[in-house]
Amino acid sequence: MAAKRSFRDAWLNNEDFQHWLSRVEDNPSTAFCKICKREVSAELTAIKRHKTTKIHSVYEASEQQEVQQERIPVHHGNYAANGVAIATILFACFIAEHNLPFTTADHLVDLMKRMFPDSAIAQGMNMKRTKSTEVVRTLGRCVTED
Repeated sequence: MAAKRSFRDAWLNNEDFQHWLSRVEDNPSTAFCKICKREVSAELTAIKRHKTTKIHSVYEASEQQEVQQERIPVHHGNYAANGVAIATILFACFIAEHNLPFTTADHLVDLMKRMFPDSAIAQGMNMKRTKSTEVVRTLGRCVTED
């Protein structure tokens, strides 16, 4: 019977592995893929083989293509700018809470601008499906982590 291999800390310094591989504290014979959220046998060939699997490639590609949205700035003393930030978050939460398609944002924000022409907050909102998706995804992570 072959001996069990143990995780090597040197793998964490290897450029091919360092951004996605981590140690499993309670099991030295396994490694953990942070991208796929899966355990892999702590053997160099198994780790290299895992890196070439289709599922790892798909997760890695989607992680690299993730759209980075601009952060919503907080403007101290500027009610309209803060109101736009709050309205943006509330609007994205409304879409998620009511399970509406994100494409709704493409039309509803423009409708609100026409409905409330005297509102600086409504006029300042700029949100389409991409931004609403990212706001929900970002806030969803915060909510699920708490």
